[in-house]
Amino acid sequence: MKKGEVRQQQVPMESVYPITIGPDYRFIRTDLWYKFYSTLTYMAFGLVLGVGYFRLINRQRIYGREHLKKLKDKGFITVANHCHIFDTVLTGMALRPREVWFASVQRNFEAPYYRKMFRMLRGFPIPDGVFGLRQILKPVVDTINRGKIVHFFPEAELWHLYQGIDYFQRGAFYLAHQANCPVLPIVHLFKPRKFFGKEISKNILTIKTVIGEPLYPEDPVIDGGSANLKSVQKMSDTVQQWMKDEMAKYHGKKFD
Repeated sequence: MKKGEVRQQQVPMESVYPITIGPDYRFIRTDLWYKFYSTLTYMAFGLVLGVGYFRLINRQRIYGREHLKKLKDKGFITVANHCHIFDTVLTGMALRPREVWFASVQRNFEAPYYRKMFRMLRGFPIPDGVFGLRQILKPVVDTINRGKIVHFFPEAELWHLYQGIDYFQRGAFYLAHQANCPVLPIVHLFKPRKFFGKEISKNILTIKTVIGEPLYPEDPVIDGGSANLKSVQKMSDTVQQWMKDEMAKYHGKKFD
């Protein structure tokens, strides 16, 4: 899909509990109390969903982990296609045992039930409005400089089990230029599992997760300058095309 044709979120999160994101909002919390509970929550989801559901039932297999090893002890940004209700867990499995922070749209942190779960799973909101990216710039760059991983879904909208690549938002690639760090692309590929030629269930899958080579900014920001938007767009286009190519190889057909 092209700009202006971006699909609407299939699993909409209703904004019931609006939050105010002021200048002192803690996007990426590092206090011990939060890290203790978030680690327990993250481990529980990883064990039940990551190992039990994705690895055992859906046979998730991860390829390209050697690219992750190239960035050992370094901070960077990861991006993946937004294709499953629990694709944060899918992505976390690919990046284990590294600590990952997940960026998501603000309304996900205002929805009933989900808002606390997102926060406890090391999630943080991207504020609404034209200055939203500016508000998260410093905490994201600081986190990367501490050797951590920050993850984005550049498609922005979730479409459960969708196998195609939509128009990319450029925020993750802009932040990579500001932090002068690589972007590590990830793509999740699905096929329905079959029994005697019949599909078992739309949620019982064979999952292939591919980690691509790290991509560095062609024209990184130096000494507090401004990001070169052509370089940002080129990085976005390169990652998007890589995902499309991997999708085409896996499914045996091209995706626009």
